Amino acid sequence: MKLNRSIIIFTFICYFSLVIGHSAFALNGTTVDPGQNLFAPRQLGMGGVGAAFGGDANALFTNPSGLTGIEFPQLTSASRKLLADETQYNIFAWAVPTSYGTFGLGYAGLGVSGSLPTYLDPATGRILINPSQEAGSYDNSVIALSYSRRLSTFTLGGNLKLFNQALSGGGYSDRGTGLGLDLGAGYKMNHWLNVGANLSNILGGSIKWANTEDKLGANYKLGLAANVLGATGEALNFNAQSLKAGFDLDLPVGLYHLGLEYSPVKNIALRGGINQEAAGSGLTLGIGLTNNGFRFDYAYYQRPGIPGDTPHYFSLSYVGDRILTYDRKLKKKEVKFRVLHPKDRLITDLAEVDLTAEGYAELLVDQKRTWTVPGLSATSDAFNVTTTEALLAAYVNNRPVADPNLFTAKEPLRDGRNVINLLGFVSGEAGSGEVRVLRITPFKDTPVSFWAIEPIALCGVLGLVYGYPDDTFKPERGITRAELVTVLVKTLPIRAEELTPLASEEIFTDVSRKHWAAKYIVFGNREGYVTGYQDGKFQPNKVLTRAEGIALLARYAKLAEETGLKEPPFSDLKADFWANKYIEPAKKAGMLKYLAGKEFRPAEPFSRAEACEVLYQVPNIQKRANEWWDTGVVSAAHP
Repeated sequence: MKLNRSIIIFTFICYFSLVIGHSAFALNGTTVDPGQNLFAPRQLGMGGVGAAFGGDANALFTNPSGLTGIEFPQLTSASRKLLADETQYNIFAWAVPTSYGTFGLGYAGLGVSGSLPTYLDPATGRILINPSQEAGSYDNSVIALSYSRRLSTFTLGGNLKLFNQALSGGGYSDRGTGLGLDLGAGYKMNHWLNVGANLSNILGGSIKWANTEDKLGANYKLGLAANVLGATGEALNFNAQSLKAGFDLDLPVGLYHLGLEYSPVKNIALRGGINQEAAGSGLTLGIGLTNNGFRFDYAYYQRPGIPGDTPHYFSLSYVGDRILTYDRKLKKKEVKFRVLHPKDRLITDLAEVDLTAEGYAELLVDQKRTWTVPGLSATSDAFNVTTTEALLAAYVNNRPVADPNLFTAKEPLRDGRNVINLLGFVSGEAGSGEVRVLRITPFKDTPVSFWAIEPIALCGVLGLVYGYPDDTFKPERGITRAELVTVLVKTLPIRAEELTPLASEEIFTDVSRKHWAAKYIVFGNREGYVTGYQDGKFQPNKVLTRAEGIALLARYAKLAEETGLKEPPFSDLKADFWANKYIEPAKKAGMLKYLAGKEFRPAEPFSRAEACEVLYQVPNIQKRANEWWDTGVVSAAHP
C-alpha cells in the first residue's frame, strides 16, 4: 500500500512539475508549493517579473515586502483550468495597509480530478495506467499570512504558510499538512531603481502524511525594477507618461524573466515581456484597465511544453483609487487694479506722471474638495480659493484705455494733492481704484530725493512746520526748545482764543509776555511736555540735544516710561543714561526708524529734519496725515 501511495504521489508531482514550469525538486524538495509561480495576469503580461515590483496584492507571493507600496486595501483573484480542464489552479490575495505595516492573506491551490491511477510494472520498471481502479484526485493548497513594513529605504516582509494536501483514488486516501516560511526584502537604490529578493520556504519544512512525509523545496527570486518614465520625481526621466522595466532571476534553476509596463494615460497599462521556462522561452503580452478602484488585467502567456494550455489569462481586482472632485460656488467678484507705477502717496515735483497699471477681477470661490475611495470611504474639506478674471473695459480719469488688463497713461499734476481715478468693468461687476500723488515745490535745500522729504512735506501740508523767507528749510539746523514746543502745541485741536490768555503768564524768568512763543511754552509746560531749569529759566533759544528732543516727543506721544532696563536701547548709551526711559519706548513705537543700525549720539543737536521725522511717526500725526491723503482736508483745528 505504501508503494502504491508513493507511485500515485510521484505521478501527481510530475504532473504539477509540468504545470509549475520548472523542477519541483528545487533544492532537494519532493513536493510542490502551489504559491511559487502565480497565474496572475499582471505579472504574466510582463514575462513573470514581480520580485522588485510593489504596490500590488499579488506581491504577497512574488515578494511580500512589495506590499508596503499599497495605499488602499486590495483584493485580487484568478482561476485557471489546464490540461483538458483536468487541472485547476486558483489564487486569492488580500492586503490591507495600516499605520503598523501591511497585513495580507493569500491562497493558492492546485487540484487534479478524474486522473487515472498508475502502478509500477516490476518487470519493466515503467509506470503504467491501472484501469482496474477508480480515477483519483489530488489537492494541493497553501494559505499565507503576510506582514510587511518599510524601514527607511528598505522594505521587509514575510509569509507564514500553511500547507494542506489531499490524495484519493485507487483505493487509497490520505491528507498531509505542513508549515513554510517566506522572507522578502526590497531596497531603493536611488530615486528610480529598486531591487528585491524573495526566499520561498527558506527553512525547508515538510508535508506530514499519516505514515510518511514529503520535503518542501525552496525557491529563490532576485529582481530589479526601474521607473524609466514618470510624472513624479521618482523616475529616471520626468514625463507625463509612465514606463517601468523589470528583470527577475529564478534560483537555483537560473531561469530569467524580462518585462515592461507602459502607461500612456493614468488608467491604461500596456505590458510585454519574455518568459523563460525549462521547456523554452516565449513572448508575453498584457493590458490593464483601471476604473473607479477596479482593475481588469489580461495576459497572453504561452507555456511551452504544457499540452492543452490556453494562453489567455484574465483577472478582476480591487486596487483602490482616490478620486478627487470639486464643487465650486462663487461668493464674491471684485474689480481691482495693481498699479505698477507710480507708487501710491508719491511725492514729486514733476508736472506729470507716467501711470502703468494692471486691471483684473478677483473671484473669491467657496470650494469643496472631496476624495472618494470607491467602495470604502469619502472625505472632504472646504476652503476659499482666489482666482482672477480679465476685465472687459477700463478707464483712467474717465478716459478709456485700449487694453483694460495692462495699460499706461500720462497724467498731468497740479500743485498739492492729486487723485488718479481708475474704473473697470467685468461681467456683472464694476470697481474702482485710485493713486494719490502730492506735487510740491520743494525748498532749495530739501529736494524730493532728501531722506526726510515725506515727513517734511506732510508736516508742512498739515501746517506744523514752515520754511524761511529765502525759500530754504535748513533741515540740518538744530531746533530750539521754543520751536519744538510750538510745533507740538500746533498739532493739538485747541482754539486760538484759548491760547491767547496764556501769554500773560510769566512762569519762566527768561520768557517774557512779548516772546513769540510765550503762549505755546506755557501750554506745553502745563501739559508736561517741557519743564524749566532749577534757576527758573526755560532757555527758549537753546538748541535741543537728540536725547532732549526724543524725550520731549516721547512725553508728547504719552509713551509710558521704561525704567530698570537690562540693556540700553543703543550701543553707545550707558545703562544709567537719564533719557533711556524715554528712548526705549520711542524705539519700540517705531519713532526712531531713521536711526536703525546706527549709534544714538545723544549729545548731537536735534535737527529740524529729525524733529519732522520723529513727529511724523507719532500715531495722532500719522492719523491726520492718512486723513489728508484720503480726503485732501486737514481735519483738526489748529491755533
